[in-house]
Amino acid sequence: MNILFVCTGNTCRSPLAEKILQHLRPDLNVQSVGTRALDGDGLSEHSRQILSQMHLPTTHKAKKITQADVDWANEIYVMTKNHQEDLKSIFPQSSDKIQLISEEETDIPDPYGESMEQYEITYYELKSAISERFL
Repeated sequence: MNILFVCTGNTCRSPLAEKILQHLRPDLNVQSVGTRALDGDGLSEHSRQILSQMHLPTTHKAKKITQADVDWANEIYVMTKNHQEDLKSIFPQSSDKIQLISEEETDIPDPYGESMEQYEITYYELKSAISERFL
C-alpha cells in the first residue's frame, strides 16, 4: 500500500506525518510532498528537532507534488480542507483517494515560523490522526 502525505511546503507537517507512519507501520510505503514545495529544501529546524527527540529519521528533501506522485499513491492524505480542494481540482481523476488526515474533518494548522511548542502540538495532532487511521 502506497501512502502519500501532502502539505504546503513539505518541510513541516507532511514530512512529520511521513516519519511517524513509517515508524508505526513499516509495512507501508510512505512518501510526502507539498503543493508549493521548493524541490530540495530540507526540514524546518523545529521539525528536525522534534523528529530527533522522538528518535525518528531526520533525512528529508522537499518535493513538489506531481502527477506521478498522485498515480503512485493508493491513498493521499492532506492537512487542510484547502489542500483537499486544490488537489481535487488539479487531479480530478484521483479525487476519490484524496482525504483529510484528520477523521474529525479538522485542519492540521501549519506551524511554519511558529514556536517549538506549536510544532510539538502539530506532531501530537498528526500522531493521533495517524494512529486513528492506521493502527
